[in-house]
This record gives sequence, structure tokens and C-alpha cells, in this order.
Amino acid sequence: MNQKESSTTRLFRLLETERTLPDFPAACRRLHVIPGELNEALLRETGICGEELILRQQTE
Repeated sequence: MNQKESSTTRLFRLLETERTLPDFPAACRRLHVIPGELNEALLRETGICGEELILRQQTE
């Protein structure tokens, strides 16, 4: 059975390969997902929002 990869998993994979994303909405556009839904999933799974995740990645 094929399991669809979650949006959060796809986001983390994108962040590993694409280090120049300007902000969270840009990442959502690249993944073709709605920012609010992905943000809610991130908050549930990691406890941080999408913007904070992008900002942390940019400072590394």
C-alpha cells in the first residue's frame, strides 16, 4: 500500500535541499499546500510555526 507523504515531511525535505527560501509562504507555494493547514500541522507535530522554522533555518 502506498502511503502519501505528509506535508510536514515534504517541507522538511524541501528545507534540506533548498536553503534559499525567503519565507514560509514561499515554501508552501513550492509544495502546493495551504499555509494555514501546514502551519497547524507543524504546530501539532513540532510545537513551532512555519515562519519560526524558516527563520531558524536561515540563521543556521
